[in-house]
Amino acid sequence: MMKVVVGIEPTQKQQPQKFSEVAEIKIEDLDWEKISIGELLAMATTMSLMGDTRSFRLAGALNGGRAEEFLDSTKDFVLSSHQFIFIEEKLLKKPTDIITKAGAELVVYPPQKKEETFNMFSVTFAFASRDRKKLWLLLLQALRRGVVPEAALGMLHWKVRDMLGKGETGKYTRGELIRVSSALVMLYHDSHRGAGELSLLLERFVLQL
Repeated sequence: MMKVVVGIEPTQKQQPQKFSEVAEIKIEDLDWEKISIGELLAMATTMSLMGDTRSFRLAGALNGGRAEEFLDSTKDFVLSSHQFIFIEEKLLKKPTDIITKAGAELVVYPPQKKEETFNMFSVTFAFASRDRKKLWLLLLQALRRGVVPEAALGMLHWKVRDMLGKGETGKYTRGELIRVSSALVMLYHDSHRGAGELSLLLERFVLQL
């Protein structure tokens, strides 16, 4: 038996849940770079002493330097009583045609979209330029993206202290930055004293800058 799974990182060692239910057979990982095709074919054609079925996994073999060797032996893997699982990040048309024609099972998973992360430095840039509206909109966007209010407040406080430390006050006076620093610390403590949710307190504070 031969199964080709496309769409999973070749370096992934954990058994994907999608094809883990293989009659509860333990899957053995094989390093295709260190094992000869002869050894693989011997494994494919040799029955175990107990007559049970074994399952082997090879990651990246069909896209590696020895891809032709494995593709030429596709039929042998398909006819084996043991299972050979090939995991590939992607697969071109030629090898796809070869393995499907030989009767191998092909499972293709579409690439998963990576969740976008919010760049919190954009918030600090808006603060430094004293763009109140942009800062407020970016803050809302950050919170909607899952940034916790404590993290947003922390970034703002870091920016204030950074500006003070470098003596680059920008569109603020030094006294204003010192007051902003103290106010941010108070916001954090006020929210923990029950004065309101930190996200709302932070929004109100930004709109009053």
